[in-house]
This record gives sequence, C-alpha cells and structure tokens, in this order.
Amino acid sequence: MTDTGSPAHILIVDDSEDSADITAAFLEDGGFSRLTFARSAGEAFSLVGLGTNGASVLFDLVIMDIMMPDVDGIEACARLRIHGPTRYVPILMLSAARETQALNQAFVAGANDFVAKPVSQIDLLARVRTLLRFGREQERRLLREAELEQRSITLQRGMLDAALIDSVTQLAKGMVVELTLRACWDAGRSAAMAMLKLNEFDRFTDFHGVEESERLLRKVTSLLAPEPTPAASLICYYGDGVFMIVHPGAGNDEAMRLAGENMQMVVAQAHIPHGNALGSEHVSLNVLTGWGGSGELTDLTGNLLNKMAFMQRERGLYVNEN
Repeated sequence: MTDTGSPAHILIVDDSEDSADITAAFLEDGGFSRLTFARSAGEAFSLVGLGTNGASVLFDLVIMDIMMPDVDGIEACARLRIHGPTRYVPILMLSAARETQALNQAFVAGANDFVAKPVSQIDLLARVRTLLRFGREQERRLLREAELEQRSITLQRGMLDAALIDSVTQLAKGMVVELTLRACWDAGRSAAMAMLKLNEFDRFTDFHGVEESERLLRKVTSLLAPEPTPAASLICYYGDGVFMIVHPGAGNDEAMRLAGENMQMVVAQAHIPHGNALGSEHVSLNVLTGWGGSGELTDLTGNLLNKMAFMQRERGLYVNEN
C-alpha cells in the first residue's frame, strides 16, 4: 500500500487496450488519476517486483480482467496473494456474465470483488471506493498488530533482562532478531532488515582495547537509537560491531534503506576518530538491507552477513583471511 496521504495508485491489468481505456476514463471521471497499465499478468508481476530483483511499485488497488492470454486473472490473483508487497492489496476482477465459474475460482484465489462487463461507471466507482476504504482499514489493522507485537517484545525485554538485553549497548540482543523473524515465519508474514556494521571494528578493538571498544559501542548506540525507524521496527545489537533493525510485516526494504542511510550519515558526521583503520580516519558504518516473504526469512540474516563480509573483502578491509 502507498502512503495514505497520497492519491490512490491503481493498477489496471487488461490485455484489451479498448477495455483498459474505458476503465481508465471512468476512474479519471471519478477523481482517480494515478493509474498504471499492464497488458498482461507478466507485466503486472514485473511492476510489483514478483519474480524479479528490481524495485517494486506499490499500489492501493489492482483492477484485473479475469480472462487474459498466457496467465489468466485467476492464476495472477493467486500469485499476487503469496507475494509480500501485494499480499493485502485489494483486487477487483472484471468479469463477463458467462465467466461465473471462473469468477468463483478467482474469489478462492483471493479476489475481493468484481464488476460485470460491460463495465458500468457507477458500479465500478462504488466498488473501487469501497475496496480502497477496506484497504486502508486493513493497513491500519496490520499496523495495530505490529504495534502489539512490538509491545510483546518490549515486555519480554523487561522480564528477561539477562537473556535478551546486551549489557554494553542496552539494546535487544541479536537473539531477538531471530525470534522476531521466526514469529513472522510462523505467522506467514514478511519482514525487512537493515544491517549496520562498524567498519574495521576488530582493528579498533585490537588497537584501543576492549574498554574503549565498549565505549565506542555506547557512543554509536546513543547516535542510532534516537533516529527514526518504521513503526513496529526494533533495533538490536547483533555482536562484533553489527547493529540490526528488523521490521515485521514490511512490504519491502525501502524504509529500512532510508533509515540505514540516515544512520550511516549521522555516524559519519560525528567524526569519531578510529586510529587504526585502513579505509578511513573516522569510525564509519556499512549498511545493507534485505526483505523476505514468509518462506524466505530463515536465510535473511545469514544472507546479509555473507554479503557484508563479501563487500568488505572487496573493499580490502580484511587483511587476514585465515
């Protein structure tokens, strides 16, 4: 879903240009101007990032013809429902009267409503407005659930201090990241993460000693903790100079990327002397983000750690490979 303060962004998926133009004209007359077109299910999948590694577009509503070549509206609907960013986006099907059986299958696949063809402007606009209200309410419900989940984690932090709170940073331990991802996996929810690693933290510790490295961690924590992050997200200290932010229920990692880049800039602007770095005279952060659907979360942390290690080797920040 897009920002609720922005005009609704609607995706029209129809292989018939004439039919799509009629739908668009009715919507524009009704005040909906943010329209995007896809001439096939494949084009729609590309737009929302399904099956690709590219950026995805967020939509508030999908209007889709039930009968299309190659991948029809039924299969397309089912695939959108298992894709994180479109899991909860309302889907309105366009159906001819003779397509009753196919329409029933579309509802089973996850469609929310339908408009009979030939399309009536009154029916179309009524259903579009209803589904947009439904989508906004569902988004609020998901945010409430995420807030409750966050409160649950906070309660656990208060009750299980020794097990879940890092003694140096006073942030949740890395264990909480894994517990949160496991909870999302069990609930069939997606999650996004940001990994923020202090560059050459081991060299700082070797040169300055453990006490100074702990002082550095507390200083960096004081810089990171006040910075804005998405609602229901949680910042943790994972160990070895690595901070993690986990965002349950996120549709993509865009908000994590922005938060990570902001924190990277805040640390850079603090001009904290390093004293033993190969790459910079000041302490700096390297940032990576990732997102996973419910079935991909078990590998998300490991993938980010491996990618971070590879990036640092590429930059020549490791001098010992043993």
